[in-house]
Amino acid sequence: MRELLRVFSPHRLCLPGWTGDSRREATDPVRVLFISGEPDTPGHLYRVERYARSADEAGFRTAIIRIDDLRKGVTRALRRGIASLGGRPPQLVIIWRAAWCGQLRTAVRRLRRTGGRIVFDVDDYMFDPALAKVEVIDGIRSQSVDEDAVAEFYARINHAFMKCDAGIAPTAPLASGMRRWAKPAYVLPNGFDPETYAVSRLAVMARRRRTADGLVRIGYAAGSKTHQKDFGLAAPAVARILEESPHCRLVLFQAGEGTVPLVDLDEFPELARLRDRVEWRPLRPLRELPPELARFDINLAPLEAGNAFCEAKSELKFFEAALVEVCTIASPTRPFASAIRHGVTGMLADGDDGWYGCLRTLVDDPARRRVMGQAALHSVLWRYGSDGRRQSVSSAYRRLIGEPADRAREFAHAKAFDEHSAELPQVPESEELFRHEAGDLPEMSVIVPCFNYGRFVAEALDSVAFQADPALELVVVDDCSTDDSVDVVGRWMLRHGHRFRRAVHLRNRANSGLSLTRNAGFAASEAPLVFPLDADNLLTPGCLDALRRELERSGAAAAHPTLVRFGNETKQLPAWPWDPDRFRHGNYIDAMALIRKSAWCHVGGYEPMPLGWEDYDFWCLFVEAGLWSAAVPGAFARYRVHGNSMLHSVTDIGRNRRALTERLHERHPWLDIPLPAIAS
Repeated sequence: MRELLRVFSPHRLCLPGWTGDSRREATDPVRVLFISGEPDTPGHLYRVERYARSADEAGFRTAIIRIDDLRKGVTRALRRGIASLGGRPPQLVIIWRAAWCGQLRTAVRRLRRTGGRIVFDVDDYMFDPALAKVEVIDGIRSQSVDEDAVAEFYARINHAFMKCDAGIAPTAPLASGMRRWAKPAYVLPNGFDPETYAVSRLAVMARRRRTADGLVRIGYAAGSKTHQKDFGLAAPAVARILEESPHCRLVLFQAGEGTVPLVDLDEFPELARLRDRVEWRPLRPLRELPPELARFDINLAPLEAGNAFCEAKSELKFFEAALVEVCTIASPTRPFASAIRHGVTGMLADGDDGWYGCLRTLVDDPARRRVMGQAALHSVLWRYGSDGRRQSVSSAYRRLIGEPADRAREFAHAKAFDEHSAELPQVPESEELFRHEAGDLPEMSVIVPCFNYGRFVAEALDSVAFQADPALELVVVDDCSTDDSVDVVGRWMLRHGHRFRRAVHLRNRANSGLSLTRNAGFAASEAPLVFPLDADNLLTPGCLDALRRELERSGAAAAHPTLVRFGNETKQLPAWPWDPDRFRHGNYIDAMALIRKSAWCHVGGYEPMPLGWEDYDFWCLFVEAGLWSAAVPGAFARYRVHGNSMLHSVTDIGRNRRALTERLHERHPWLDIPLPAIAS
């Protein structure tokens, strides 16, 4: 686990984010102080710990104060927080979900004198006392809480918010609500951390090893008894499915060591008579939740659409299920409708018939559940993961504390990032020929697409086995070869597959081309870092380790080595630094690079390019997404030059090269590639 987390936790970066090289050390990092109003709740993990960690990784310096520490002594708590910031006061203070009290008032007054900006972060629509009504918030009824007490608490939350300069929220509707109080508000979504990713993917690997019991589990992961009314939206359809399909089960949770159900079935007569179809599971701490979610086949996320309180809820139930490749049916609230592509990464349901139709479709079609679960995973890795969070937190914090020119520039950058929209990677269907898993998550993956390279592929695989890193994964994807490639790789895997933490041999069900075969390799990999190695190329010893160290140091989205050509040509091609303008005239970085899997997802993977240049197109997508690759001159990879390579046999033929040039210009209008002449 520690090896994996090292990959996800790069050294501090130079601001403002991932848009350029970060070799320069930040001489005076921006100081950020968090004050957590509910430090012992899951929200503290989402809103404070994960953002403080991402801010640290993005070059800020952070400290966290608990509200109960303030209550024990404001002066001592502030001194301890400022000491963690290097003895200097914070330039940005983020108060998370803290109600106004005497100690908070004293702290805010003292922090105001230091000149920093103070911002209020909240993850529920609890800053408007007018919403504290049972018809809006069903938890008031289900938890038997007094309306007036809730309204009074919300008034103190509002008081704290109004003492701040701006707001931060995990969803657009919640930020919009904050702006109605004449405060600027920023959207920083809830997300997962490296530990959650690791536990989730280990749960998926364990699920693959289990023998299926033939049941279809429909899960509702309620963490508290506050959403009875929301669950009621799906209850009639769930009951109908359970009655029609004896192999279906509803999975619910109990707190208090399995004694307190978090859904009261007595409120749902249609389900109360189906208690034998309900599986009760003990409520787990947030960090232990992924294995429970991995037991689901379908995840339910009902919320009352149109209800201001529910519309502000974040989409965490979607992305946490997506990490274990479980498809979600959710209500069409704004956050869910923004996160889920209906029928592709999940389903949106409204009304009894809508919920029933979605459930019926997924219960009856396990293949669709599998494809949808994989698409959901690819849709969340960047948007809700630590890689994307470093980019968003850097931009938002700079806008909060910067001068007008800084704010204008960062707003333009953030707008471009928000508007960046890529299709999900296209992944062909494949069958598994070999799999070995050692039980722990790999740190890096080498994917080898292979088509009729039986004479070369064993040498390529040997070069991967010679890498020093023991936490390595190897994924070979055969693209329906007609030579002996499958047999060569199969024999090699039997002899050497156990050297790897994970080794997989796949074969596409239909010939799909290099781009999609690479996508199949990325999709099949479990490691967060992936290196594409064509079957006729080689890695030199130490190459991957050098690339990984540079990714850790720089925080780049990829790292590329020096290329050494061999075979019909002997030449060394240096690893040139990343320069978007240099791509205008042509490609200068090979496909061989260590790439963050989340970045591959973010740009939509490799585009089908039957005539070649798929790596050029991929790097152009990086440019357009504001990502970059770090050059590592001391790492070497070997590129084989031979007459049967795709470059020589397809790409460089006159008409093909012209067609490719025209297509690249169409996909990326900013390019300026010379059009080759066509011989008459």
